[in-house]
Amino acid sequence: MSDTNRLMTVGDIVRLNARSIPDKLALVSESERLSYDDVNRRTNRLAHALLGAGIGHGDRVAVLGYNTADYFCLYFATAKIGAILLPLNFWHRAEEHRHIIENGEPSLILRQAKFADVIAEALGDRPMRVVEFPVAGEAPGPDWQAFMAGAPDSEPDIKAEPDWIHMILYTSGTTGRPKGAMLSNARSVMDGQAMAGALGIRQNDIFANYFPPFHVGNWDHQKLFVLAGATVVLSAQFEPGRVLDLIASEKVSVILTVPTMLNALLTHEKFKATDKSSVRLLYYGAYDPSGILDRAADAFGAREGRIEMAHCYGLTEAGTFATLCRPYEVFENWGSIGRAIPGVELALLDDDGHRVARGEHGEICLRGPQMSGYWRNPDATAEMMRGGWLHTGDVGVMNERGFLWIVDRKKDMIRSGGHNVYSKEVEDAIAQHPAVADNAVIGLDDPVYEEMVCAVLVLAPGHAPGPELAADIQAFVRQRKAGYNVPKRVEFIDALPKNAVGKIQKHLLRDRFSAPAQKPR
Repeated sequence: MSDTNRLMTVGDIVRLNARSIPDKLALVSESERLSYDDVNRRTNRLAHALLGAGIGHGDRVAVLGYNTADYFCLYFATAKIGAILLPLNFWHRAEEHRHIIENGEPSLILRQAKFADVIAEALGDRPMRVVEFPVAGEAPGPDWQAFMAGAPDSEPDIKAEPDWIHMILYTSGTTGRPKGAMLSNARSVMDGQAMAGALGIRQNDIFANYFPPFHVGNWDHQKLFVLAGATVVLSAQFEPGRVLDLIASEKVSVILTVPTMLNALLTHEKFKATDKSSVRLLYYGAYDPSGILDRAADAFGAREGRIEMAHCYGLTEAGTFATLCRPYEVFENWGSIGRAIPGVELALLDDDGHRVARGEHGEICLRGPQMSGYWRNPDATAEMMRGGWLHTGDVGVMNERGFLWIVDRKKDMIRSGGHNVYSKEVEDAIAQHPAVADNAVIGLDDPVYEEMVCAVLVLAPGHAPGPELAADIQAFVRQRKAGYNVPKRVEFIDALPKNAVGKIQKHLLRDRFSAPAQKPR
């Protein structure tokens, strides 16, 4: 875009693009190809339909469904009228939806037909207007037609403000009930501009978005490309074969991924035959214990310069983007999440809130205008924002040049025999064993050591679980790490429990293996 400094709110993004590049292809969905003018007009119709339903500034609009062009435009439509988008997780059960509905108190729920029963169960006797919206490629039903009837495509006569909250995203809730992270217009525009510039996003880029719409990785990353006036190719869900087809047919130039998704692409039967020559940038987030990123670098020819790679880090509460290891820095600092992006101040703090020296472990803490706190949860906000810093819960270490590596989640650090055991470091060692395809290291209560180190392994094809292999894994770690890091217990499992974007759910492993060890079968 020509005047990014004028982007005060999220709704302004498509409005200004429609003015400056109206005919530029903005969105490719399962059944539609929309220009920026098309997107802005549909956004305006949705905004007027919401106003007609009584939705105004500060009202929450909950949405449950897969990626569609309408859902894409709702992100901008709610922002234009000062309403708050509240995406719901399509993996959640009724009880989980009930908690979020009670906490978020939406004035309206939009959902696809597949989720009619779970929403009805979650609502119970609670009065609520519910409107069904179509899945991609499906004709609108009477419910949606009535909702949209008569809505004009003119700009709504409302001036949204930069400090207004435009979205609430609920965290995964692995340490308790999900909490609603509030995202403001100013924060979304500011860190989007910073990240788009740092990554070098171009107007001629084509971005494949297959992240679930309840995840911050969906909205905040596709926003980078809309800010740049680029094209977003939207997939209803992540299906590796479908994504590979889109890369080839739509000439996708930029891919965002996490290791689990990346592994599904690399191992798919279509991968080798797929034309990937259009891809220029592969950027990624999340921890990679299995060397998937190394394999991707080889498969895409990154080391030979055929594509660039970049590593980003952030979290919902911090406005998604906090650090970036830029393409020209990645291979010199392999595994690093880089340095703070513009507008973010970063420090590693000890338990007393003091900065630690370079090379020492500390909690990654952030501050900047992006942080807005949790919706209707002042205690959780105060706990997260202690001492004026947002405490991420991640433990990191920084080298003399300021590059940062994640060591562990603070809650996953194991206190064993008076030593701090960082599970990620043990996982990295175990991942080098040829019999191991995937692994997670957890701490279990122990009457002698306080906590014992337990390794949960997924084996590579051709290897069988048993006490001999368990002993070999222990010896393998002992050769590479100090003795207190060696797992005292080794368990075998068919697959690690992971959430929708591949994050290992260690609390489920702790629940499963908190009973006495069983002999491997």
